[in-house]
Amino acid sequence: MATDNAEYTAHPNRWNVPKITFASLIVGALLVVEGAIVLLVGSYYFNLKFDQLRTFVMLTLIFTSQFRVYIVRERRSFWSSRPGRELLIATVAAIVVFGLLGVYGLIVPPVTPLQMLFVLGFSALFTFAIDYPKYVAFKRFEL
Repeated sequence: MATDNAEYTAHPNRWNVPKITFASLIVGALLVVEGAIVLLVGSYYFNLKFDQLRTFVMLTLIFTSQFRVYIVRERRSFWSSRPGRELLIATVAAIVVFGLLGVYGLIVPPVTPLQMLFVLGFSALFTFAIDYPKYVAFKRFEL
């Protein structure tokens, strides 16, 4: 992230911790909802056993954390600035490596390629959808 293209502020930031905390709680609560949906889909739609469900959730956490970087790097919408090349490369590398670990069952119980792709797509869509509530919260709290 140190080489990223996100805009920096022209003046020193004044940290209003209560406002930052409340705005972050909104994003955090939505991420908890995402996790609950993934657990329900893994359990009831894909009928995953406990070990496979752990892999399913692990992939969700990893993929979501990769996409979350893009929504928190800007106070405005995530597409306001183009991400740096190194950030994109690191994201793709993490997704590929952990996707392969999950599908081939290296270190963790395997999930099917379809299940891995579901988690990847759902994580991307849900996380990028959180960008709008984040933008509204940051604007509302003047962050």
